[in-house]
Amino acid sequence: MKRSPLILAGLLVLFALVPFLLSGFWVRLVTYIFMFSVLASALNIITGFTGYAAFGNMVFFGLGAYTTAVLMTKARLPFPLALAGAAAVALVVCVLLGLILLRLKGHYFALATLGAAEAMRQVVDNLTGLTGGGQGITLPPLRGKPFLVNTTFYFLMLVLLILILFVAWRLSKNRLGYALKAIRANEEAAGVMGIDTTRYKIVSWCLSALFTGVAGSVYAYWFSYIDPPTVFDVMWVVKMFVIILIGGAGTVFGPVIGAFILETISELVWSRFINLHLGILGTIIILVVLFMPNGLLSLVGQGRGLKDVLRSIRTGENRI
Repeated sequence: MKRSPLILAGLLVLFALVPFLLSGFWVRLVTYIFMFSVLASALNIITGFTGYAAFGNMVFFGLGAYTTAVLMTKARLPFPLALAGAAAVALVVCVLLGLILLRLKGHYFALATLGAAEAMRQVVDNLTGLTGGGQGITLPPLRGKPFLVNTTFYFLMLVLLILILFVAWRLSKNRLGYALKAIRANEEAAGVMGIDTTRYKIVSWCLSALFTGVAGSVYAYWFSYIDPPTVFDVMWVVKMFVIILIGGAGTVFGPVIGAFILETISELVWSRFINLHLGILGTIIILVVLFMPNGLLSLVGQGRGLKDVLRSIRTGENRI
C-alpha cells in the first residue's frame, strides 16, 4: 500500500507523455478509453456504490452534448461557458428525474431511466429549429494543427478522469460513501438507522450526472458533430455496465481497468476479426461473469493469481 502513491504518480507521468510518444491513432484511442473510463466511473457511483442500475444515464451525456452544441452555435458562447452550461443542465434534469424516479427500485428504476433517455431523445429529435432534429448539429471545430487538437482533448479527458477518480476515492472513505453502501446493502435498514435515503440517492445520481454531462460536452466539441442516435445510444450504457463488471463494481479503479481491457481488446479483435469480433467479445464477457463476478480487482483483494483463475475455469468452480 505504501507504494500506491508512487505507482499512481508514475502512471500519471506516463500518461502525460503519451501524446508526445505515440502516433495520433493511439492518442485518439487512449482518449476514447479515458472517456469510457469517466462514463463507467460516473455510472459506478449510482450503480456500484448505491446499487441502482441507471440504464438511462445516457440522457445526461446527450443533454451535455446538445447543451454545448446549442450554446456554441446559437448563443455563440465559448466552449468553457458551454461546458459550464452543460454541467448545470445535467444537474437540474437529474434532480427533477431523481425526485420522481428514485422512488422506484430494481428493474422498475432501470426501465424508468431507460424510458426517460428515450423520451429525451425523441424531444431532441423533434426540436429541429434548435437541435437540428435527426440531421444532427455541427459545432465549430477547435482550430489548430492535428497534434494540438488531439493533445487538447486528450488532456481534457485525462483531467476529467483524475477528478472523478478523486471523487470515487473520497466516496470510498467518507460518510456519504458509507451511506450509499448502506443503501446498496439494505435500503430499508439504512432508513431505519436514520439515513435520508432519498436525499443521498439524489446526491449520488447528481454526481454521476455531472461527470456524464461534462463528458458529453467534451465529446461534442471533440467530434464537432452530434446526432440523437449517437449521444443517446443505450448500447453505450450496456458497454459501461460491462466495463464495471470486468473491473469491479463499487471500486475506485475498477471502471478504469475495465475500460482499458474492453476497449483495447475491442480494437485488436475488430481489426483482425471483422465478422467475429462481437462473438469473441461476448465470449470474454461470459467468462468474466462466470468466473470473476466481482471483477478483476477481486483477484487482488483475495490474493488470487492467474493459475487459480485458470484452475477454476478448468474445473468449473466459481470461487472468485
